[in-house]
Order: sequence, then C-alpha cells, then structure tokens
Amino acid sequence: MKLFVTGVSGQLGYDVVNQAQKRGHEVVGSDISDAPKTRLSCAYAKLDITDEKAVLDTVTEEQPDVIVHCAAWTAVDAAEEEENREKVFEINAGGTRSLALAAKKTGCKFIYISTDYVFDGTGETPWKPDDTDYHPCNVYGASKLAGEQAVRELLEKYFIVRIAWVFGVN
Repeated sequence: MKLFVTGVSGQLGYDVVNQAQKRGHEVVGSDISDAPKTRLSCAYAKLDITDEKAVLDTVTEEQPDVIVHCAAWTAVDAAEEEENREKVFEINAGGTRSLALAAKKTGCKFIYISTDYVFDGTGETPWKPDDTDYHPCNVYGASKLAGEQAVRELLEKYFIVRIAWVFGVN
C-alpha cells in the first residue's frame, strides 16, 4: 500500500512514516520545508497544503492509496493570538480541505488526525466515536473542527482520528 503522509517534520508525521515503513508500506512524506527537518528514509515532496493546486498536482502525481494527514498548526496557545488566527484556519481547515479534494479526485482513502479540542471538555461522560456535540472553546479546536467538517462534506472514504496528546519515541 502506498501512503502519502503530511507533516513529516513533526513528531506525529515522522513516527507515522517510520511505523508504516516497518510494516512494509511504500511512503511519500511531505512538509512545507525544502527538506524534512528530520532524517527520513522515504521519498519526500515539498508541499504547502494551503496551495490547493499544488496539493492536487502532488497527490495526482504520487497516486497514493491513502493520505495520512498529520500536518497542522498545533501551537494551541499561539493560535489564540489575533495575528495568528487566520493562518491557523488556513492550515487546519483550508489545508485539510485541499487534501480532501485531492483525495476525492484521485479516489484514495483519507485519514485525518484531529483533536479532542473539538469538544469543550466539560462533559461528565466519555464521548462516543461519532459524537457530534461539538463545542470548541478555542481557535485551535474550531479550526480542527472546520477541517473535520470539510472531510465529512467531501469524502466517503475517510477516517477521523481524534487524539488528546501526541507522544512517541522522539
């Protein structure tokens, strides 16, 4: 299986690439920089996920079976600063939308790594897998929810994984 993984210079993307390769998958990693910030042993494609045409061109060229979308603005506190809010939505919502459109046009599956920040954390019972009682209480959560909504709106073949904390070997 061929995977296209976004955000490979980040902790999650880097570990996803390494684990996928250990399992025998072909992997193409991508990030916004000219070269990944960490050493990878997979093919690499420089990609700004907010550039819809570049995303479609790259995904069309690579023809993955699955896009694993790990790229995101993850600086939760900095997302609240007025000068960053537009960029946060551009990356987390707009970039996700661009990737979902590319997945739709190429027919590949899509895995979107989201967050529990789409909820406000005030409930007294655990959330259910398809819970839609959204109440993001910050810009980061609202931007990731907008990404989720784009995925649901555009795709039939997708998984949305909400995580609370990223940890790994690095």
